[in-house]
Amino acid sequence: MLMLRSIWGDRVLHYQLVDIPMTILRLLDQGIYGVVGRRSGRRSIGADILIDGNTAFHVHFDGSDGKCQIRNLDRSLCNTLLEWDLQISR
Repeated sequence: MLMLRSIWGDRVLHYQLVDIPMTILRLLDQGIYGVVGRRSGRRSIGADILIDGNTAFHVHFDGSDGKCQIRNLDRSLCNTLLEWDLQISR
């Protein structure tokens, strides 16, 4: 799966195109999920996904729109395909 990351800096956006291997994404079924947030109705759930006791990433399934987010990804588990900067003028 490809992920486009943006990292804000001082007057620059650093972009990275990252390939998350399917072997890493398949670890989603090992997460211990819990309800997060205060919204009633369709609740959101999240879990830390671990590899050898270390957090590989946090996954969040948003109950409001069905979106899935991966946060705090250990980039050493992935392949960075491309990087570039975009200067921000003020």
